[in-house]
Amino acid sequence: MSPFLSERDIMPKTLTIIGMGACGVAAFAEAVTRLSYDPGEGWMIHLIERDDELARGLAFGTEQPGHLLNTESRLMGLYDREPGHFRTWLEARRAASGSPLDPDGVEYPQRREYRVYMQGVLDHALDQARTTGIDVHVHREEAIAIEGDHAAATVRLANGSKIATDVALLTIGTPDPDRFGNLNGMPGYFDSPYPAHRMTEGIERDQSVVILGSGLSAIDAVMTLLDDGHRGHIHLVSKEGMLPRVEIPAPETGYDRQHLTLGNVHRLIRERGSAFSVVDLFRLFRLEAETAAGRAIDWQAEDRYDGDAETALLHDIAGAEAGDEPFQRILTAARHDSTAIWNLLRPADQKRFGQWLAPHFAAARFVTPMANARRLADAMTRGLLSVRGRISETVAHESGTGFTVRFENGDTLDTPIVVNATGQATTLDEMKEPLIKDLLAKDWLQPHPVGGAIAHRATCRIISATRDAPRLYALGQLLNGELRDTNAVWFNVECAGRAVDDILRQQ
Repeated sequence: MSPFLSERDIMPKTLTIIGMGACGVAAFAEAVTRLSYDPGEGWMIHLIERDDELARGLAFGTEQPGHLLNTESRLMGLYDREPGHFRTWLEARRAASGSPLDPDGVEYPQRREYRVYMQGVLDHALDQARTTGIDVHVHREEAIAIEGDHAAATVRLANGSKIATDVALLTIGTPDPDRFGNLNGMPGYFDSPYPAHRMTEGIERDQSVVILGSGLSAIDAVMTLLDDGHRGHIHLVSKEGMLPRVEIPAPETGYDRQHLTLGNVHRLIRERGSAFSVVDLFRLFRLEAETAAGRAIDWQAEDRYDGDAETALLHDIAGAEAGDEPFQRILTAARHDSTAIWNLLRPADQKRFGQWLAPHFAAARFVTPMANARRLADAMTRGLLSVRGRISETVAHESGTGFTVRFENGDTLDTPIVVNATGQATTLDEMKEPLIKDLLAKDWLQPHPVGGAIAHRATCRIISATRDAPRLYALGQLLNGELRDTNAVWFNVECAGRAVDDILRQQ
């Protein structure tokens, strides 16, 4: 017998999925679907979730009525290649409740309703696994370390127990950022707007509140306060001072790109014989936007960095109502090419994108549902809400009570309450999860130059610095540098299909 093992000799038979939010549920459902019609030889699947409930996650675990999906319902299906599955489920659910949806209407449901859908997908997959004899074990515990080698690995849990596995799929969701460590533990400081009940239970309705950030997480924090009848002034403060733009009806339909296409990017590279740059990217986008708008665009006016957020919001609401918003339609139409275009940029240009364009891109791509945009505008009109940019630092008072926010021009703002809503961690070193720190220390995760871990883009398989590392895969924010669009459920579902395809060797 040969002393060497071939890849076929150590083909996996046990899959461990770590994290059972949207990514974990999508991956599990895909694995069960495939194993049900081609079961192979005795697969076992372990599901690990540190929260009490599976199919919940940070984003969808909220009970706040003002926390809505930020993506239209037609793109939120959890089955690979079936983005409309959630919409079909939603229409049936609403019809059964006596309030049917308009088949052609746009719908941004409450996230707590999406959680019901997630739980239904999970329950169906568990039932399907039982019916077809797939061995599934659920562990309600936190995974803190992985040990072993390429042939076999062990996942160590916080309670000391261990799980033997051949493959680990990291679907840990949205990692909390290890930012503002100087504020941790201070009275009145909330390190995240989630879970929302911490804010409603810990903030008095008449208190002034500073929310760090002005993106979708910050808007969630505002909605939590408004849902709770908050009366004190709410300050959104960030470096950019920009709110997301406002959703338009059915942004995923009705636009055929002419300039910002993958074919044009390849043609530029081929004809010039030089790399594609972030400047090239912006030029193509400008040309596309002016073509879509049918007019020249005042690009200086479109730079909203530290601008008048209330005026911009009212402008966006009017534009969305009139259907006059080309940026969002273009970026939504380009969603299937965005990662491929991103990967044609060199790391230096990817970093320039982050410095120059990322806030503007995020504001136009990850938008506010119209219902919440109107609530923000109403709060501004009543003098309850303000947005300000160019924040410099936030420090706690030496007395141990209260905080001071400082701005670049020397202004200060004192507040008893600070909520950190700056969004998810992007780089590995700012992710607080013990498992990430363990894998980094072993060189089993390598930092990507602009965020997340280095991985094989087509399969989501982690590329470790050591040849004998366990077989690791990842989805979502852990791959934000490689795959870019990891905030989108539809994209993560597609990636789950590719990862499971590789794990089960059914390419």
